Amino acid sequence: MKHLIKICLFSFVLWIATFQSVLAEVKMQDQQAQLVKKLKTQGIIPNKVYFQRDFDIFIDKKYSVPEEDLSTSVISLENHPDMYEIATQSIAQVKLNQNYQYSDIWQRKRNIIEILYPTDSFQSLEDGVYFYTLDEHKQLQQHASFEEVFELPCYLRVEKKHGIVVSIQKRPLALISHYRYDYWGNNNLKQLKIVKYDTEHNIIYTSEVLFDENTGLMTQATRKNPITGRYSIENYIREINLYSIADYFDKQGIKTNHVIHHNQSLIHAENQILNKAGQVIKTKNREPEDIFDFEKDLPEPYPYNKLMIDVKKAHMLFTDSLFEQGLDDNSKYDSEAINRAQYLGIKPKQVYYHQLPFPGFMAERYKNFPHQAPLTLIQAENQSPHDKYSDLIQVEIGDNYQYKKINKTKWQQSPISLPLAQFKSLENGVYFYTLTDKDQLTPLDSIEQAVSLPTYIRVEKEMGKIISILQKKRIQWLSTEFEYKKNAPISSKLTVLESLVIPKLMIETKYEKGSYIPLSQIIKNEQGTTIRTFIHCKKKNITAILERFNEQGIKTNHIEISNEGDILNQYLDNKGNVLFTTHEIEDQNNPQLYDNLPFNPDGFEMILFEHV
Repeated sequence: MKHLIKICLFSFVLWIATFQSVLAEVKMQDQQAQLVKKLKTQGIIPNKVYFQRDFDIFIDKKYSVPEEDLSTSVISLENHPDMYEIATQSIAQVKLNQNYQYSDIWQRKRNIIEILYPTDSFQSLEDGVYFYTLDEHKQLQQHASFEEVFELPCYLRVEKKHGIVVSIQKRPLALISHYRYDYWGNNNLKQLKIVKYDTEHNIIYTSEVLFDENTGLMTQATRKNPITGRYSIENYIREINLYSIADYFDKQGIKTNHVIHHNQSLIHAENQILNKAGQVIKTKNREPEDIFDFEKDLPEPYPYNKLMIDVKKAHMLFTDSLFEQGLDDNSKYDSEAINRAQYLGIKPKQVYYHQLPFPGFMAERYKNFPHQAPLTLIQAENQSPHDKYSDLIQVEIGDNYQYKKINKTKWQQSPISLPLAQFKSLENGVYFYTLTDKDQLTPLDSIEQAVSLPTYIRVEKEMGKIISILQKKRIQWLSTEFEYKKNAPISSKLTVLESLVIPKLMIETKYEKGSYIPLSQIIKNEQGTTIRTFIHCKKKNITAILERFNEQGIKTNHIEISNEGDILNQYLDNKGNVLFTTHEIEDQNNPQLYDNLPFNPDGFEMILFEHV
């Protein structure tokens, strides 16, 4: 009886699973039928070219009928707000088969990169969007519509609003893909062919995927790279503890890798590396190098590759890539940075005021090159009028177009009430005062005089009315000077001139050749006595040595940090004898904000301000 019950239960569970599978298939077919009905209502017919934004490759039949709207014209897809989230324009030319399934797709993806470009050529244009290409002499060639530039390797897009050029973009092709889908009689996927091209229409990658007629699952995938000659063949097994087996070959057709996937993970695999005789010489647990680098964009053609990125406006995908080059000695990017500074009107041996926010070291700028147009003092002084704190940044440019000196002052600002009658005779404009102990205003001669004082009053009048009265008090003042050898820093000196949280001090840094990585740092107090040191070591087991001294210059701590990050902190008496040892870098006796050396060239101010 129990055996019979088990058989019945098993049959019932099997029936439920089968029923759910059939139900899911019926539901999918119904959804696709509704999609086909919608397409027919819209006048979409098979084997005609349509256009679609953001087509996604698929390997499942349920995505084979378009859910996204199709357009008869590419013009309507030229610009869409969603493109700017990832700074990519993706437009596909689409054909559907008789069953309204995707059949033939040409997809072009372009990067959207804001650039710096002279606007003189566009002054006579009415408001609107315009398309240009550049010839080999860098001369502009205007095109009548987006249709004329849609398939070109690169084009320029110029937008004008209210008589002002608000955007100049270069849009180079990043990827050209051709997808060809074939289906079995039951509408399941049968074959997917993928071909990728460069901008001269040379084939750079091919792939062919085969599918099972009944299940719709992949059975085999062949991938080839015509440039390197490498290719791979993967067979999908889908048995217990065995998902697929892939063999990799070099350009001579010799098998180099035998890869076993025990599950669908693309990270972990049993990668058997073979010699020319086919013998296993090594096994790794990760995939071999990919046949094709799908993350690498197509190279930009000349002369578009010489156009300067507008770092202030460009998407972080492109600026981050630019900033990463700042740690290396790279003449190409140095040259572009110099050209950018020159374009912005920046000259060596000049003092400028900086736009806010000031770009953070390494993460938001390329080396110490400026990438924002300079401001006058009156423009820079009131950039954040409604904030509790305001920054004023003055920079001096060196011979190499990098920051030679950076002066950063931080002001606490608050609106105050003063009798308005005393401002009645003033013309419209901005005025500066000091406030005496008896709350009497004393006018200042200039804004330069105002910002040189520890506190001042700023009054602004507009349309005959006082619109703002702010009291500004300086709470932090730092100055950093750099020395370079060509374009590489060799040293910097950061001086804390004013701070609410620490006394005056100086941080002197020397850098490793050709980089911004500190080789050593020394902190000196106002009397010039060394109170902290850091040395980046080249020893076998030690990566850094820190030493701490009291205000009289007597050593109190010797700290060693191992290559594994282990800490040995020795506390010393006045004669240098070890009192006790800890494994914490924090000072138990007299912790300071400047204990954890090294600091990057302009990051120390953030530490100070966090404790204001």
